[in-house]
Amino acid sequence: MTKLAFILGSNWLLSIAELLVYIQDRGYDGTLMDHSRNAAIVDIKQRLSSEEIVDMQSALGGCFKIGKVIWESDIELPLSAYPAKKAANKESLTEIRKIPWLKIVWPRVKGKKIKFGVSTYPMFDGRFPINFRRFTRGMNDQVKKLLLENGAKRADYFAYDEPDRRVEGRLNIALWPKTIAKNSLLAPPNAEILAIFTEDMLYIARTRVVYDSMLQQYRDESRPFVSAEISTSPKICRTLLNLAGARPGDTILDPFCGTGTLLMEAAMLGMKCIGVDIDGDQVQGARSNLKWLSKDMGEKLDYNIVKGDSRELSSIVKGQVDAVAFEPLLGPIYKSPPLRDEAEKTIKELTSLYRQVLTEIASILRPDGRVAMTIPVINTVGEPISISFRDLTRGTGLALYRMLPAHAVKSKSDKNPKLKIRPGRELIPERKRGQVVQRALIVLEK
Repeated sequence: MTKLAFILGSNWLLSIAELLVYIQDRGYDGTLMDHSRNAAIVDIKQRLSSEEIVDMQSALGGCFKIGKVIWESDIELPLSAYPAKKAANKESLTEIRKIPWLKIVWPRVKGKKIKFGVSTYPMFDGRFPINFRRFTRGMNDQVKKLLLENGAKRADYFAYDEPDRRVEGRLNIALWPKTIAKNSLLAPPNAEILAIFTEDMLYIARTRVVYDSMLQQYRDESRPFVSAEISTSPKICRTLLNLAGARPGDTILDPFCGTGTLLMEAAMLGMKCIGVDIDGDQVQGARSNLKWLSKDMGEKLDYNIVKGDSRELSSIVKGQVDAVAFEPLLGPIYKSPPLRDEAEKTIKELTSLYRQVLTEIASILRPDGRVAMTIPVINTVGEPISISFRDLTRGTGLALYRMLPAHAVKSKSDKNPKLKIRPGRELIPERKRGQVVQRALIVLEK
């Protein structure tokens, strides 16, 4: 059995949904045992190799780090050792400072120069009766002290204790992937230690692999054709691919391919790519991007990008495809929330477009294939409105695929509604603050 800790992206629920789909599609017997809004603890009955864990991180769009759980404790120990508003319990402090997991990470340290860092992930944003800053600093100082006492020639730690770059004012006491890569913290004897807090537990894990943010930044900035107004983020593209069940060697289709961001992600994962778009400039840009990627990777990539109307896919795409993933046109760009009547008109037009495209997709999708897509959620002057699933799927030959299956979710979060997971979700929102048109991700199956 392998117990893994996954550090989640900002949309924690979507990250967990993608993770469970990936595990299921790869034939692993895995269960979500515990979670917070920052991390998921998953039991996998099979023993995973280092290569399988690296492949998992490379494929996932919603996870930034994967670690192997090496120790766990009831939450009462850190609560009494590092309380936020009262004096520490000396016995608890002595107990947690024993660092019982030290020899699991560093069985032999004599004469070695070691770099490390403890990254702490609170349940939410740090508002909890534990002083997470003091906990992190205490863990770093104590690990360094014990390493030197055990004979290490040198022990240095890295720490990040500044506001989160993504959310102003939020506590962040975790190392960024760039820091880990720059300082080779995953190369033994170096290590990053993950301290993950949930409602009832503290988990200690050793990081095995992190998201390569520098490589992603390089590809984003170096590709020849960018259209920021319509581009989907690479990480959402990977999430869509995983929800669609796409695997290396599969033929995947993006019927609204735009500049080819999703096709690039699929190609990097070893998939055969077909892209269709009605805009000739976007098609040419996508071809340029895939050509550049092929040259940059030093590999011949299997892709075909066609100018055409996706309402006529069956006459454009020859042969069967294994999976379909895409972000379609989401309607007009509103500067302010529209009236409900205006939004309803947009939703009606988009529903008709999507249904025509999905009917065509069903005719070329393999019998057990899936479709992952985004749909718009329009914030009107009144309340948000979106597409009816019944209207969307009627007559297409596709049915709704429900995410977060109950049999794979054993994590309990009854104490706090912000952590509640409702199994069998029809859609998962993907919100961006300030946008009138939000997105939600759905999955359909043949």
